[in-house]
Amino acid sequence: MPQSKQRRLSGNGELIPPLSVSERILELLKIQQKTFPPKELDQGEIERWVRDLEPFQIAAIEWSFENWRRNGRFFPVPADILDQCISWNPPELERKGCNAECRRRHYQGYGETDVIKLWKLAEAKRMELGRALTDGDYDELLAVLDNWRGKPPAWRAA
Repeated sequence: MPQSKQRRLSGNGELIPPLSVSERILELLKIQQKTFPPKELDQGEIERWVRDLEPFQIAAIEWSFENWRRNGRFFPVPADILDQCISWNPPELERKGCNAECRRRHYQGYGETDVIKLWKLAEAKRMELGRALTDGDYDELLAVLDNWRGKPPAWRAA
């Protein structure tokens, strides 16, 4: 996680400014070069790396390079790191629960228990008839299920 305060040089107490995104990308590329030698990057290639990665958060870039360093087998091409930046999903951004639209639809249809009951009814009916069920057969089974539930869901009652 990036620090919001300035780093201190060890032992001196001297403040050093946080790295810019391009400086950090350059530093991460050097680590990759040490891990996967003998890859040499010319200035134009480094500029393309920086240009491609600048739209992403520094935390995503750091995570992607570190993940590649641990799991990669060769020096990455930009697409390898870009794919990982795109797939980066920090825990604090992970969605917890449903949004308002989803919650509005809760309990408005058939639930897990209803579906299991319908499946058991359909299997019994199919075995009884000895053939595949038709749409009319399913309508009859849904009516039985609605009676068992006490009422049909709102979309079916209309």
